[in-house]
Amino acid sequence: MTIPRIIDVIVSPTGETRVETQGFHGATCREASAFLEQALGQRASEQLTSEFHATSSHEQRLNEGC
Repeated sequence: MTIPRIIDVIVSPTGETRVETQGFHGATCREASAFLEQALGQRASEQLTSEFHATSSHEQRLNEGC
């Protein structure tokens, strides 16, 4: 079962924005959301999720085969 890839842009009442990604593995979330971060301005902080540190089953199989 494939988990859908979602990018949420949350805007607070004060105008601060936050970009959250779901369904991405590793650094692919950064690649997918780069255009939004560029449009929104300079990043103030970054909080990485467990999905960022996870590898996809395909990547894991490649690493195990080496």
